[in-house]
Amino acid sequence: MASITEPELTRAIERTLVAKGRMTPAEARPVARMVLGYFGADDTVLDNKLSSEDRDRFYQLEEEGLLTSEEEDATVSRGKTWRIHYWLLKKARIRDVGQSGEPPAGDEAESVYRSIGEAAWKRKPDASTPQR
Repeated sequence: MASITEPELTRAIERTLVAKGRMTPAEARPVARMVLGYFGADDTVLDNKLSSEDRDRFYQLEEEGLLTSEEEDATVSRGKTWRIHYWLLKKARIRDVGQSGEPPAGDEAESVYRSIGEAAWKRKPDASTPQR
């Protein structure tokens, strides 16, 4: 499958994380650039190459189904086993989300909460409850 482009990944981020309010629109392109910088022309990147801040972003993208992580065990000298963690781009999902005309619908509970006005969220003391 062909490589993911920066505009494709940016659109996918905008239609997932930005649409859900988990990232600002201004962050979408730099995050896409950062992710693709790690992957380059490869389909995988070793987890230990990531900074902790970048790893947090990778986890956000994994929650949206744009990345996935896997691990494998490798036997090294003297019979020791090392666990290798790595990340993969979910190219089909990125393209599906990025090419759709509408951002993916949020879950029903999210839309209900967003429809409630700010005033409803402010607590007012009940007149019948004695204050201390």
